[in-house]
Amino acid sequence: MAEKKKILIIDDEPDFCFLVKTNLEDTEEFEVVTSNNPEMAEDVIRNENPDLIILDNVMPKRQGSELVKDLKKNPDIHGIPIIMVSGRGEMVYIKGKDQFKWLPNSPVLKDRKDIVEGKNPETLSKAYGVDDYVAKPFSTEILIQVIHEVLEKIEKKKGREDGGQNQNPYD
Repeated sequence: MAEKKKILIIDDEPDFCFLVKTNLEDTEEFEVVTSNNPEMAEDVIRNENPDLIILDNVMPKRQGSELVKDLKKNPDIHGIPIIMVSGRGEMVYIKGKDQFKWLPNSPVLKDRKDIVEGKNPETLSKAYGVDDYVAKPFSTEILIQVIHEVLEKIEKKKGREDGGQNQNPYD
C-alpha cells in the first residue's frame, strides 16, 4: 500500500474540519490534521510538514488569501500545494472593472464546470496564487478528485525538475 499523504485543513469551523477529516481518512489514502486558528498556521505547517493544505478563505482575524501571500514568501513552506475552499459565494472576475469581487449568490462550482462569466477553478486559483479552488458545499468525491489532480501535477512538476531521475521506470 502506498504511503498516506498528509493533509492539513485550516478552517475556522471545527465541524467542517471534523467532517472533511473523517471523510478523507475513511478512504485510507490520507492522514489528516486540522487547525482552526489561521493565526498559528505557519507554526502548524512547519510542525506537521503536510503534503497538501486545504485552506478556507473567509476566516476571522486572518483571511486565507492573506495567509497564502505569507506562505509564498516563506522559503521553508512556499512549495506546499494549497487548495482554497470558501462558502461565501464565488470570487469572479468582473469584466470592465478589471478586478475580482465576491458575488455571494453566484452558483456554486459543481462538477468543476465554469461559473459566472465563464470563470473556472483554474482562474480562481491563479487569482489567489493557489493550486486549486473548490467552493463549499462540495462533495467528498469532488474534493478527492481535486486533491488527486493537484498531487499529480506536483509529482509531474518534480519529475521534470529532477530530470526524471526519481521516477519509477516501471510506471
